[in-house]
Amino acid sequence: MKKIFQFGSVILILLTALTACKKEEALNANLDLIDQNMITNKTAIDLWLDDNFLNPYNIETKYRFDRFDYDYGRYLTPPKENLVISAMETVRDLWIRPFEVAGGADFIKLHSPKQFVLAGNAEFNSDGSITLGTAEGGRKVVLYVINSFNKGNLASVKQLIQVIQHEYTHILNQTVDIQPDYQLVSKGGYDANWTQRTLAEARSLGFITQYARVSPLEDFAEQASNMLMMGRVKYNQIVALAPVDAQLKFKQKEQFVVNYYKAAFNINFYQLQTEVQKQLYKIFPPQLYQMIGPDVGYTKLYANPATDPKQSPEFLQLWKDAVLAELNNNGFAIEDMTMFFKSRTLMTIRYRLTIRTVVYEPEIDFDIDINPNTGITTFKEKAIQQADTNHGFMQYFKSDFVGIHAYLQNNRFKADWINQIIPGEIANVGSLGAFYKVSDPSSYFYGLMGQ
Repeated sequence: MKKIFQFGSVILILLTALTACKKEEALNANLDLIDQNMITNKTAIDLWLDDNFLNPYNIETKYRFDRFDYDYGRYLTPPKENLVISAMETVRDLWIRPFEVAGGADFIKLHSPKQFVLAGNAEFNSDGSITLGTAEGGRKVVLYVINSFNKGNLASVKQLIQVIQHEYTHILNQTVDIQPDYQLVSKGGYDANWTQRTLAEARSLGFITQYARVSPLEDFAEQASNMLMMGRVKYNQIVALAPVDAQLKFKQKEQFVVNYYKAAFNINFYQLQTEVQKQLYKIFPPQLYQMIGPDVGYTKLYANPATDPKQSPEFLQLWKDAVLAELNNNGFAIEDMTMFFKSRTLMTIRYRLTIRTVVYEPEIDFDIDINPNTGITTFKEKAIQQADTNHGFMQYFKSDFVGIHAYLQNNRFKADWINQIIPGEIANVGSLGAFYKVSDPSSYFYGLMGQ
């Protein structure tokens, strides 16, 4: 080591001497020709990026291909210029806007990467995986597969923003560390060979994706980014389908994420999650009929027609008729009803009846058919009912509900939100959903969608 240092000193002295004796000449090199960061004639793309990223947030976006911006050992292509604004407009709306609402107008200005670099294709790795995004030093984010981006495709939009949310979580973690105890939740479940593992196995162990098994830091980034992009309904559905032990881990990780954002940045994570979904819904409005069933989201609809505002007159009258009939027949008060969507083809209605301290919950099963493309829905009372106590109770009270059950069976309905009648959020936990008569949309029943 000492010899190398001395040898280097000799060369340095010699070079200095030679340089001192060299005659000075004018340097005529045009550095603008080799420095791609110096843009003299800005295009419409450059001006749009300046207006939407550089000027308001001090974030530079590089889309002109510069080999020095990427891993030298990878084969990469330039991004297609006609996709740059479309992709970055999506980044602005689905990443920046939600953080501005939940974290304040200056949040991104204070906590953001200073440069986005775009690449046309993905990095292909030796283990068979591909890299969709990287974050370097908390200042630079590389976004790959821009040439495959399609703003009209939900999966494409989600993939792009998922990558940014993941990498941005790493950037935030460099500002404030995650809680040390997070790594204990799934201790023993981390596996560097994640590409050899299935998604089903990962979720059975309490990991939201296979990649989450790489390390606690990647697990946290995957947990936070997936919760943001899935929304509460989809995320809750995934948790509900996991084994009991995995459900506990998912809920612990969720709480770690929520607590982290609040303690580190004073951000209500659920508000941030909702804002991301709102922006996503502006591009792809969610359809209620595609979210009904235990495998896709909502598993129940709760209604109290007597007190729910703006129930349709026809259904409200049927409910009042049932309440009066039961009061005359047995003296019970009909409090409310809950529809349980036990599958895409089975729905059970449970009514709650009370008299003083006595409560009965008669149930009845219906075949349900929801067209996945149109939302047109039909109900048909099952010929053979389940043989349990609540279904047995229905035999004593069934005559009270003849009108309601006939209404369900004799009409076709369209499952949809009711936010045009009762303003509110859609596709969230507690959103209001309705079934409208196809022949007369002014006749409908609605309720609180739950899980």
